[in-house]
Amino acid sequence: MSRAQRAVQPVPSASSIPTISATEVATTPPRWAVLERALFDALDAAAEPLLRRYVRPDGSLLWPSDEARFQSIDALDDAYESFHNWPLYYLLGGDAAFLAHSHREFDAITAQFARYPTGHGYPMVVKDYQPAYDWFHEGEGNYLFYMLSMADPGNPLVVERARRFAGFYLNDDPDAPNYDPVHRIIRCSHNGSVGPAYWNFEGQSVWTQEGYGLPFWDVPGCETVSDLKNPACMRRMADASRQRRGRGDAVPNLAATSLLANAYLLTGETRYADWVVEYTDAWIERAAQNVAPGAPGLIPDNVGLSGVVGEHIDGRWYGGNYGWTWPHGWYNIGQAVMAAAENAYMLHRRSRYLDFPRGQIDALAGLAIERDGMAYVPFKYAEPGRVRYTPWPRLRALVADDGTTLEIDGWHEFMAMDPPVPVHAWALGMAPEDAARAARLRGTGPHDWLALSTDYAKDQGGNDGQWLAYMLGEWPGYPEAILEHNLRQVAGRLAFMETDDEPASSYNDAYLQFRNPITCEGLVQLTLGGPLPIYNGGLLLTRVRYFDPAARRPGLPRDVAALVSSVTAASTRLTLVNLSETAERVVIVQAGSLAQHRFGAAAVLGDSGPDAAGTIRVDGAHLRVVLPPRRQVTLDLETACFVSDPSYRAPSGL
Repeated sequence: MSRAQRAVQPVPSASSIPTISATEVATTPPRWAVLERALFDALDAAAEPLLRRYVRPDGSLLWPSDEARFQSIDALDDAYESFHNWPLYYLLGGDAAFLAHSHREFDAITAQFARYPTGHGYPMVVKDYQPAYDWFHEGEGNYLFYMLSMADPGNPLVVERARRFAGFYLNDDPDAPNYDPVHRIIRCSHNGSVGPAYWNFEGQSVWTQEGYGLPFWDVPGCETVSDLKNPACMRRMADASRQRRGRGDAVPNLAATSLLANAYLLTGETRYADWVVEYTDAWIERAAQNVAPGAPGLIPDNVGLSGVVGEHIDGRWYGGNYGWTWPHGWYNIGQAVMAAAENAYMLHRRSRYLDFPRGQIDALAGLAIERDGMAYVPFKYAEPGRVRYTPWPRLRALVADDGTTLEIDGWHEFMAMDPPVPVHAWALGMAPEDAARAARLRGTGPHDWLALSTDYAKDQGGNDGQWLAYMLGEWPGYPEAILEHNLRQVAGRLAFMETDDEPASSYNDAYLQFRNPITCEGLVQLTLGGPLPIYNGGLLLTRVRYFDPAARRPGLPRDVAALVSSVTAASTRLTLVNLSETAERVVIVQAGSLAQHRFGAAAVLGDSGPDAAGTIRVDGAHLRVVLPPRRQVTLDLETACFVSDPSYRAPSGL
């Protein structure tokens, strides 16, 4: 369906929205509702201890400790990541102070890192943005800005920055000619507000962690990871990296589509949306033409300056920066593909954008090794017969008899597929085959979707598969389990802060990430009916969103708990509970995080099914629900997905 054919919904007045009033008495509120509001209370109180101890009064960070000597092209993303989910928490209904904290921290970090040099003649922040780095890291760092844009879309500085940042990829800024519209490429894998940064590859050193393997396996004298201890090998590997990866496009740049989509969601200007599909289409075409061994249609990871795949890497479709060989393979490629697919589909709703991530998942699944009831897919590819290194144990990759990574015809690092990409694909497409695709790739043991993941994750997430199991009816107790887990996360980090005796002089760039007590996974999944955003550069796409008309702000009102217990391609089941003993609460429910969906009929469900007297027509993106004290309501919302023009705008009057 073209943009011209889509139903563009006007922003309604809050007073004109169809209304349903809850009548069911919540004599004993559901346990999930009590836990949900307890989590809001815990999170509301969690910001002050961190701010008081771990940042300066102006919001700047306590790292780096030796500011006079600090120089880097890295770590700006880590600074922003320390507060990535604070505006998201505000969006969910967290204390209004979180919006102020988010603005202050973004501005303070931006100003602080603008003081530090990169060694290339410009500072770490130029024009309020990352000057030149890869999009695996830029995408992480932008999470805070995307959520801030969604939380405060009427803020003139936010809008101006969004236009400026997106303009770096439309060649609006003559200092940042990142994009070649003829060949539909971003000209360098390191890019940003100073343009294609070819110089970042000049004289670079090479990562020597044994667990990542080598970036190239055909450099003479550099046949093993241990060879990197030889200075001559290091120089040859650096030369190869400069020649092969220092020019042209790289697949992680697909995450840049979120920067342009974000500008569109703030402004409605079609040139941003048009760029998203133009750039995504180019990569889809390259994937369709690629002939990877055993996996035709798998996306290549590099494109030369003339628009030719493998142009600077001896014709190879693999070997690009943050590509199939080094360092993470599918982990970061899949996230970039999924973010671009989501952006293009929400903006233009064409089936090829659904098929883009599906095809990549299926290509890897076709190479899977079945073992102990689990499908292990290869995350990496390199020259057959040359790969030999010991992967990090935490990867849980299959290994050969000698303990080195298992390699079959060049494919290696066979692991359980990370749930976010197949789960996001299901949430986007909602087809039965999407659920089957995800189910085939679910894991056992540490990867079991019927047990909570407690592995460290920057977003304190990791339970996408578990949420999908709940949506498919396999884990009815998941809401209580994830909320209890989130409460333990908050309490654990606050307890750590109380006994933390690490001196600030020993902090690294991620010191705040390990201490950030704000966790949003359960609240996003349960209240909004969707997964957390793709961490390396995605936007928030969920089934519903809320506004508080009394407080004139986004999020659930005080005392109100919400649970999306079912989503299908045509319906949404939502329960709302007001735990207050004395106060009436009113909540506006929006169809989609971006009003990209549309409600049809809204039926109140009772013990015996739909209550005909409680069925109304919404025929729009918003429904008002009145919740008297100690009342609850379960709604079956007829939902047409991705039929309306997406926007960050709130209903007028809020």
